[in-house]
Amino acid sequence: MFRKIWNLLKPFHRTFYQFVMLAVLYESLQLVNSYVMSLVVRMFGMEVMPVAWVILIASLLVFDEINMRLDNAYDWHIVAKHSYPVYRFLKLSAIAKFFKMDISWHRQHNSGTLVGKVGDGVWKTLDIVDVMSWEFVPTLIQAVLSLIPLFIISPWVGLIAIITFVIFAWLTVLGNKEKKPYRARRQDYYEEEWNKSIESVQSVETNLMFGQQERLLGNQETLHNNIVDEAFKEHRIGIFKYNRWRIRVLTLARRIILVIWIMQFMQGTIDIANLIFVNVLVERLFHSFWRFARLLDRSAENSEGASRLAGLLNEEEPQEKGIFQEIPSQPIGISIKDVCFAYEGDYSKDDGVLHDFSLEIEPGNVVAIVGPSGAGKTTIRKVVTRLAEIQSGEIKVGGIDIQDWDGRQLLEQFSFVPQGDDVYIFDDNIRNNIAFPVPKATDEQIIQASILAGIHEFISGLREGYGTQVGEKGIRLSGGQKQRVALARAILADRPILILDEATSAIDAITEKEIQTNMKKILTGKTAIIIAHRLATIWDIADKVVVMEMGKKVEEGIHKELMKNKGLYAMMVSLQTE
Repeated sequence: MFRKIWNLLKPFHRTFYQFVMLAVLYESLQLVNSYVMSLVVRMFGMEVMPVAWVILIASLLVFDEINMRLDNAYDWHIVAKHSYPVYRFLKLSAIAKFFKMDISWHRQHNSGTLVGKVGDGVWKTLDIVDVMSWEFVPTLIQAVLSLIPLFIISPWVGLIAIITFVIFAWLTVLGNKEKKPYRARRQDYYEEEWNKSIESVQSVETNLMFGQQERLLGNQETLHNNIVDEAFKEHRIGIFKYNRWRIRVLTLARRIILVIWIMQFMQGTIDIANLIFVNVLVERLFHSFWRFARLLDRSAENSEGASRLAGLLNEEEPQEKGIFQEIPSQPIGISIKDVCFAYEGDYSKDDGVLHDFSLEIEPGNVVAIVGPSGAGKTTIRKVVTRLAEIQSGEIKVGGIDIQDWDGRQLLEQFSFVPQGDDVYIFDDNIRNNIAFPVPKATDEQIIQASILAGIHEFISGLREGYGTQVGEKGIRLSGGQKQRVALARAILADRPILILDEATSAIDAITEKEIQTNMKKILTGKTAIIIAHRLATIWDIADKVVVMEMGKKVEEGIHKELMKNKGLYAMMVSLQTE
């Protein structure tokens, strides 16, 4: 686990080395401070002149000032170069990781669990770093430095101290190893609880409407009972098994050391001043052993969350293979040939979403894709933008294979309006939501896009207009208003290819008619893919209609031709117009 964290924090290695040097200097001064009382006893025995006592006190005052300044430098180093920078680094690394992973990866992970895992992992990693910085490393250096004078003055005591530490550390490691399964299960329950908590907040209206609050609260109670139960099992092992043996080891070591000192004192190999000094050193050492144990226990408790964060951040990222960055002349065409695709793993006929799908979209043309739910229409958008990697076949955008495109540059050729449920509205004002793809857009550009999207009149009627806050996920907007904001966002982006995925499904008939009137202006000079269930919306604007069923293209042509064929398209039109 520590190796994972050490590798994760590679940018801070040099900072940690500097910290260790500072800690050695600081703890060396603390060792000198431990000798003060022994020095006082020795000076009394030597009956020194009064001026010597004045010099001693003055020297101690200077020493205290130096020690205080070094202590401040030590604390500031941890705060300024460890704690907060590590927190920032881990948080930004996690967000960057989310942005780098592809859609299939995100489909396999629950968003609530991911956010909880990152939040918990960051704080637990930071706690481990703080434990190492504030306590473990200083205590370790203190213990090593204390052994040097101890071996000089009382070698056998030094040997006993080392043997005691080895046994003490072995018991601590053994205990944490035995407790690890309970921690892992507890962490699993934590992740499930994070997900359920977020879900409970996001679904509050549904919970209230169906009166399921008590049941959901009961589920939460069960989860927390499981967490507490695993914690009790874990701590019972630590307290009643391993703590008892650690206490026995230290107690026995103290008694053996006392016998050694009595023998040394009787033989005259140690005086009172040195006895006081080594006693202070031994007590500091034994106190350090307990600190080591507590710090290791604390780090082990945090290790599960920290290790899972490290595993998440070390997951293999999709490799960018494309290098093409030159933007082709507009408009841009799309060519899809014999594409097979499945969301999970390798493609097969049983779990595939697209089967040998081919489609040619000429530059500047508008192609409508229609078909029953689950036919694979929305998947087309994901594969042509390379948000989902196809298993076989070929897709070209602007005459260039999408595998040869630089991924970011490829996406910059597209703007889209998703289905109603997939429209994401930020917890911000309407202006910033529309201007999301073009943050520096002028008010005039935003208003023009809103007019074309049929939402300007609604926004103008609000008290704060474009400055109106819409709440989390646009909770203050209706489904149709969200879609129109998304449409205005796509219009403002003004990219060569526009994909409309059920872009007016939640919009009333009057507004839809207004948008249809504006559609020719919206699509001028663009290549467009319109995915639609309401077929009347595409009759007058589509240059070609593609009919899909079960991941395959079953019909292709203009509206009149397809009606004459009396196939699936004609049946769908008939059902919608009856």
